[in-house]
Amino acid sequence: MFLRLDPNSGVPLGVQIKSGLRLAIVGQRLKPGEQLPPVRELAADLRVNFHTVRKAFAELEAEGLLETRRGLGTFVAPQQRSGRTELRRVVKEHVEGLLNDLAGTEVDHDLVRGLWLEEWERTVKKHRSPP
Repeated sequence: MFLRLDPNSGVPLGVQIKSGLRLAIVGQRLKPGEQLPPVRELAADLRVNFHTVRKAFAELEAEGLLETRRGLGTFVAPQQRSGRTELRRVVKEHVEGLLNDLAGTEVDHDLVRGLWLEEWERTVKKHRSPP
């Protein structure tokens, strides 16, 4: 699983898990119908309490992004809200976090914009290059 957690970020781990899964779903990294790892397995991989993962799964299921099939596991829901609308919401949430961190500083807007574009290009290139 490609989730990365930062225990020092101040953001609860469950929120990070939920946000990471939501972004993976709306960004099509996880496709409709794709099965997620079992809660206990994912919790062990992430080194968090399984209740934390279970709660994140339950909240995403309540939002219609995941579905649990009894005896089979948890899957990305086949029918979801508009991916573009959800993606916009997720991106906005992340950008607001950065902007809140920078609020009250004297950081130059053009510098932040330039750094963002540089990081975007670097990240896109990294994910497109063969392993």
